[in-house]
Amino acid sequence: MLRQQLCEAFASLYLDPTGVVSNPPPQAPPDVEDPINQLMAYVKWGVLVVIVVAGFVGSGAVAGGRIFAHHGASKIGVGILLSALAGAVLYVGIYAIITSVTG
Repeated sequence: MLRQQLCEAFASLYLDPTGVVSNPPPQAPPDVEDPINQLMAYVKWGVLVVIVVAGFVGSGAVAGGRIFAHHGASKIGVGILLSALAGAVLYVGIYAIITSVTG
């Protein structure tokens, strides 16, 4: 009995009078869109810089490890390169998800 009343109460909160669940599009609050766009642009550039720098550092560590026969540095360089690659894949994936949600 109580369960049914709770279900009806929650259903009345989420359903419009026709019984269809409403799905409004996302909308930014007023006067927030420009600062958020600028912040996202800075974050995207920062992430790109970190990925590129990690790629160069990893390549340098691999090359230095091979040249000077220091296998520890070479292993660390490979790890850095794989991390940069994973970061690039995540960057592209997260960017695609955010743009698909926000339009």
